[in-house]
Amino acid sequence: MSMLPPPIRSSFVTVLGWIFVCLAGFATLIGLLQNLMLQLVFLPTMQQQMVTQPMPPNMPVSMGWMFGHMIWFFRAFLLLSITTLIAAISLLMRRNWGRLLFIGLMGFAIAYQMLGLIFQWWFMGSMQQMMQLPPNAPAHFTDGMHGFMLAMQVFSAIMAIGFSVLFGWIIKRLCSAAVQREFGRVNASPTFLGSPP
Repeated sequence: MSMLPPPIRSSFVTVLGWIFVCLAGFATLIGLLQNLMLQLVFLPTMQQQMVTQPMPPNMPVSMGWMFGHMIWFFRAFLLLSITTLIAAISLLMRRNWGRLLFIGLMGFAIAYQMLGLIFQWWFMGSMQQMMQLPPNAPAHFTDGMHGFMLAMQVFSAIMAIGFSVLFGWIIKRLCSAAVQREFGRVNASPTFLGSPP
């Protein structure tokens, strides 16, 4: 009975896996600390402050919604970080379900970038409405503030498009036939160091 040759493991998958293990591991640690601090320190203080000092009635809808759901942003960030860490480890172990999960996370990241961009423009517009400059403020100061906000929006749009292109390229590479062969049944192995046992 002839033995199958050891599977060839591409450096692309190994490097990608280790990069996201490091990033997601650090993000998970930060997310745990953020949720602990929010739950034990900031949330009780915020709830007490909301009773004594309610939100102003003229606050824009976007800002009110953001403040009302702030804790869920931190919880979602922690859940996403843990899921990404699991997907990255499974990439290194050449598990096909991990590859599919990672592709799904990259697709979610693209959608998040685009939706975040829309939300940011909505939120920035609300901030500009809320910022009331004194009537005697010089015209160049008002123009400078609007120009600064516009520059932030344009920079965020460039970053969102850039990251979306990067994530799309990662999806394309992970869906390629050469990478899919690494995740066949013959390649299932408990090691994730990037080299065959």
